[in-house]
Amino acid sequence: MESPIKQAYTDYQEKLQAFAQTIKSQVRANASLKAVQAALEITAAMYYQRLKYPQNIPKQEIDALTKLVQNDAIAQRYEETLEFGQQLSETIAESLRNAEITVTFLCKKLGINTSSYHRKQKDPRLWDKAEIERIAQVIEIIKRL
Repeated sequence: MESPIKQAYTDYQEKLQAFAQTIKSQVRANASLKAVQAALEITAAMYYQRLKYPQNIPKQEIDALTKLVQNDAIAQRYEETLEFGQQLSETIAESLRNAEITVTFLCKKLGINTSSYHRKQKDPRLWDKAEIERIAQVIEIIKRL
């Protein structure tokens, strides 16, 4: 059985990919790459970089894209992505509480400082897969003891 933390991370990554796919399809259907470049004042390479890492797209660019394609599907996907990111943070916090593990203990095991942990919890886009797997592993080991 997969840990709830890993599942929440996987769900978040899937939402990010669906978000990028929505942007791509909406731009293809309702605008053009040139129009996106002009509206966002970015190069084609920057646009493709945003599709590759959709978690790093600023809110004002989402608003500009939504206005450009005259469809709120992009904004809706963005909001869903934010919600899933928040669920990831909540799942991590809940798993720590259930296993009776302190943040300080977890951070020592991960080799990060507590401020880094709290920054990532506040902005779940910063978590990477290796850290999520390590957190799940530490929690599973502690629960087995």
